[in-house]
Amino acid sequence: MADPGNHELTPEAEFIEGVIAWVQSLPVAWAHGLTVVLFLGLLLACWAIPRAHVMADAPPERWRDLRLWASVLIVLQLGLYQLFS
Repeated sequence: MADPGNHELTPEAEFIEGVIAWVQSLPVAWAHGLTVVLFLGLLLACWAIPRAHVMADAPPERWRDLRLWASVLIVLQLGLYQLFS
């Protein structure tokens, strides 16, 4: 067990502290761009799932495709993000 008075960091903790300091030094615009890219990546990932897997036990109506609803929610989320950022 580590001594509670010992304030030395493990190598992993030092690495994490360094990454946190680096991220905090980045401009806010980078965080905005990264967030948009991640949302768009999630949108693409939704449509990468084959329709047969998404609609395995459902009737063939188009509105039952969960990829469509996920896309609507992602686009709405992106719109809210753009509005409030």
